[in-house]
Amino acid sequence: MSNQKAYEPVDTIDVMRISQELIIKNKIAYRRLATDISPQQILDEIIPQLIKLYKGHVIQIIQFENDLACINLAVLFDDSYTLTMHQSKIGKSRKLMRAINDKYGSATITIINCRYNDVHDSKKNSTHLYKARSGNAIWTRKETERADE
Repeated sequence: MSNQKAYEPVDTIDVMRISQELIIKNKIAYRRLATDISPQQILDEIIPQLIKLYKGHVIQIIQFENDLACINLAVLFDDSYTLTMHQSKIGKSRKLMRAINDKYGSATITIINCRYNDVHDSKKNSTHLYKARSGNAIWTRKETERADE
């Protein structure tokens, strides 16, 4: 018995077309980021939207370095933010992220979510927690702001 796989020929024209589309898409993304849009402008656009989406449950937003995107954010929640709340909002959060990436180019922004107390508990470890711990706070909730959900 032979374990050889049957390979189908690839249409060279299709490969070239797809390659060209990706090159154009990446050129647009990098041109926008390199010339007329600063990361701070993007942060100024997305942070209010995230705070509005999650209401008063956001304690901090951390920016961390990673190869995932140009801007990497960790949104840290308080303990009153439940799994049910998260499940109802994660789609909207991903939609915000996609809107930014569609507007400024793919790999412009990525967003992860963590509990604030888990990030500050050295006994807990995960890739997300490590990323959040390695970054810097770019927004912190004021003591007067409370969760209203």
